[in-house]
Amino acid sequence: MHNARAPHYLLAWLYLGFLAFLVVSFNELPEHVASHFNAAGEPDGWMSRAAHMKFMAVFGTVFPFGIVTVCYLVRFLPDALINIPHRDHWLAPERRSASLQQLFRHSLWFACLGTGFMAGVHLLVLRANTQQPPRLSVALMLIVTGYFIIGLLWWIVSLLRRFRLPSKA
Repeated sequence: MHNARAPHYLLAWLYLGFLAFLVVSFNELPEHVASHFNAAGEPDGWMSRAAHMKFMAVFGTVFPFGIVTVCYLVRFLPDALINIPHRDHWLAPERRSASLQQLFRHSLWFACLGTGFMAGVHLLVLRANTQQPPRLSVALMLIVTGYFIIGLLWWIVSLLRRFRLPSKA
């Protein structure tokens, strides 16, 4: 049997690690940070170090936790506004609470994925700014983005599998 609290613990550790990474890397960035890059990896947007770190901390929170918040608040919506596969079955009174709890728990896995993605993006920006002139590795950005997309697809497929109709016994 798997631990039902696993995504809670993993997310807490990942997020604490992400925040620690931001704090530890603060002084490794120059005062003027190349924060946006074109398709060739050349900088085309700049921020102060403090503004960049604030942006990373805020976006690194809003992006992963936005879906968690939405999935938590869904429980307060009427069933007609909830769009999950086989809604009538899963939101029947005897299954509604467990189904919405499962949706919330599943959203925590997405937040783990999003937090890891944001840490990867910050690592690449940090790495890009250690070079003169700053240059983002497009190959590494594609790898980080690719892992995020693969994780997102896994998340979607597992959500769809979770809310499929149970087979007749």
